[in-house]
Amino acid sequence: MCEITDQIKFCTCVKGHYSKLPHYWLYYRVGEMKENIMMGTAVIPNYLSLPDYIENQFKLLGRLNNPDAFDVEIHPKDGDRMEIVLNNLRKSRAEFHFIFQDSSWDWENHNPFEVLNHHIKNLAKGPIC
Repeated sequence: MCEITDQIKFCTCVKGHYSKLPHYWLYYRVGEMKENIMMGTAVIPNYLSLPDYIENQFKLLGRLNNPDAFDVEIHPKDGDRMEIVLNNLRKSRAEFHFIFQDSSWDWENHNPFEVLNHHIKNLAKGPIC
């Protein structure tokens, strides 16, 4: 993975499904628990050991907390989540997870079972420009 720029923009102009984009972001809110619960063992993802992962995480966090990061205004509430995926169509795919709390974005210790066990409301998504 390469080091990213701190001038990226989170756009909302999606043509087709976001999962076909090389780089994308998802902004969502975690809702109530589902009646069925999925269990299992989480495996540490390979992207955590990619070169530049930590530096890119710092840059993305700084960018998320910048008022002009999005092409539209968003009004996050405590507990809202942001998932950023880089190199989606390559082996070097990397995910970054953030949570909005105390009026700013922060890193999230992502729990993949939370998304599977809760109702999720997608609020915005799009390519990274």
